[in-house]
Amino acid sequence: MSILRIPGEAVRIVVWSFIIWIVLSTIIPQALVKYTNIEIQTNKYTKNTYPYNSLTSPTPLPIQNSTVYFIVGHPDDEVMFFSPSIIEISKVKYNNHVKLICFSNGDSVDESMGKIRSHELYESARILGISAEDVIVLEDEFKDGMNVKWDSNLIKQALVANVDMNDIETPKVFITFDESGVSNHPNHISLYYGTINFFNTYFKKSDNTNKLNSIFVLKSLNFWEKYSFTLLNNVELFVDHLSKLLINNILKLNANINITFFSKKNFKSASIFIYSDLNMLSVSYAAMSYGHFSQMVWFRYGWLILSRYLTYNHLIQLA
Repeated sequence: MSILRIPGEAVRIVVWSFIIWIVLSTIIPQALVKYTNIEIQTNKYTKNTYPYNSLTSPTPLPIQNSTVYFIVGHPDDEVMFFSPSIIEISKVKYNNHVKLICFSNGDSVDESMGKIRSHELYESARILGISAEDVIVLEDEFKDGMNVKWDSNLIKQALVANVDMNDIETPKVFITFDESGVSNHPNHISLYYGTINFFNTYFKKSDNTNKLNSIFVLKSLNFWEKYSFTLLNNVELFVDHLSKLLINNILKLNANINITFFSKKNFKSASIFIYSDLNMLSVSYAAMSYGHFSQMVWFRYGWLILSRYLTYNHLIQLA
């Protein structure tokens, strides 16, 4: 009987973790905005967007007034791994122009799936807030596959062809996978090296203009963190709320306390931590389950339930 109880206990842990996460990520922040924002209290607004809370560190988000390129390998990467970043960075208050470059059409199973998955990518991007004209799918140059490595120089050439190189006034931000590619996927890892090759070739910080441009990578999580659902988020958000209450409000000190788990590397570069709330997670669920319907086999539902990537992104600035 004790063995039979384990699944039930696991379900209870997941359910209670999710409820606590809703309180910490959504109810408390929205209540704080409602009771501290002068515009909401007076019903007099200076902008055409309603004040919306964000869970980021640092705050305010350092990516603003920029053209932001998300560089992914396959249709559904943008949701499964980058959706918290895409949704947050796309918010009107940051004044960013978000674009998506996908290097394959996801036809590894069969060529006939390529058109279907490409169409699904546009649908998913629409739900995430990226317009069709800002989505680029490289249909033929790069083959999807777990045993395929993409050439760094070909990736660089493809980015030159699809990035607006003539606009030197607007800062450019490039976001892709890190050297582990989330799941050691060779396509993802190739994009890491190819994007760095491209950035170092054309955006070296040799003058004041190029200093405005930057490149970020998504930190790969180990197995336990990847499938921790909202458990780790709850601890981190609780400490963040507690620190703001005790240190910032009561002790009147300007402090930001961040706890992250399983981080064995000491990154000298700047990091951005982005957390989803319930509203953002709902968008991610819609983009994946409705946008990428062909990919919704049984284990994808397990990913939607347990994956931390849908509620948390750790972006590391390389340059």
